[in-house]
Amino acid sequence: MKFRFLGYALLALLLFCMAACSNANNPATATGTGVLYVTAQANTTISACSVNLSSGALGAVGSSLGTGAFPSAIAVTPAINALFVANSGGNSISGYAVNSDGSLTAAAATTPTGTTPTGLAIDPAGKFLFVANQESSNISVFTINGSGLAQVAGSPFTTVPAGYSYPMGTFPVAVAVSSSGKFLYVANQLANFVSAFSISVSGKLTPLGVPFYNVGTSPSGLVVTPNGGFLYVANASSNDISAFNICDAVVTSCANVNAPDGTLTQITGSPFPAGLGPIAFAIDPNFNFLYVVDKGSNQVSEYAYGTGSGVLTPLNPGTVSTGATPVSIAIRPGTSGTNLGNTITNPTDYVYVANNGAGTVSTFTLATASGQLNVTGTPFTTFGQTSAVAAK
Repeated sequence: MKFRFLGYALLALLLFCMAACSNANNPATATGTGVLYVTAQANTTISACSVNLSSGALGAVGSSLGTGAFPSAIAVTPAINALFVANSGGNSISGYAVNSDGSLTAAAATTPTGTTPTGLAIDPAGKFLFVANQESSNISVFTINGSGLAQVAGSPFTTVPAGYSYPMGTFPVAVAVSSSGKFLYVANQLANFVSAFSISVSGKLTPLGVPFYNVGTSPSGLVVTPNGGFLYVANASSNDISAFNICDAVVTSCANVNAPDGTLTQITGSPFPAGLGPIAFAIDPNFNFLYVVDKGSNQVSEYAYGTGSGVLTPLNPGTVSTGATPVSIAIRPGTSGTNLGNTITNPTDYVYVANNGAGTVSTFTLATASGQLNVTGTPFTTFGQTSAVAAK
């Protein structure tokens, strides 16, 4: 009986590896393709999926590979030559080389982190990987060498501000790097604040003069706009979004415009209402639209943001439904070259949402003329507990 069960399990895993990215109603056959990466916690795997840039449909690229226990986040280098997965149940990072067709080759070994790594970010130059370790209340920093990692001197760095006491820790769960690569922001879920650090040329973190900023309750997600001007914070328990100007190389609010220092100032109207349990963001890289995953209400909230003000304005309608318990979101532009960001031709982009409770990935078209999301095709099913998506 044990052998029969094992045989069934291996067959199920094989079928998942072959069909995890398949969408029978809309096969991916176009010559223009991108790649979507998907992790599933039930069988601790990562899959690479081709993205049909004419339809958004998905097809398998290579075989699914193993991760560590409870994969929870994905980060891809700017050069798209390496990918890293945070294994929150294994206290480690899995590294992969990205091949020319988008498939992955696993590194020889995983890299230890602090306790319960849950959030990842890579600086724009692709030099450092930053890891939010939730239960040890610190940030691990690694230099990136291909798919390998080496911890920088002094890492991990505490998220507990000097002179403050948090007996239970601050619970950092998400990280974001400024567009200049000089500043790091951290969402501390238990302490209800965002930490702010400077990043040295060696990767060392130093708290800024204003080391943290109070936000809503249970901040769980962060995102910086493509122009580097604004930071948004998803507050999971107060069901809203805190918004800040960043005093960085792209200057929107600096006391001294000649000396950007990474400080944050709250945007007028912040916080902005969201659905229930907002936890993760995606921003269209070429148009001024922002999307937040509302885990508690099984939806994505949709906004336009002011390119000069950062103010969030809900679209109409302002939400679209997902599968059960959405946890991660990714956008893949549907076009390239001169059509990117073209407000005259208004190309279609594609959005993917990982639904942890449903064990699926939902696919949407993003109408760049309006920012509106529309369901396309049928959600594809993973082995179970889909946990993260990343698109390139």
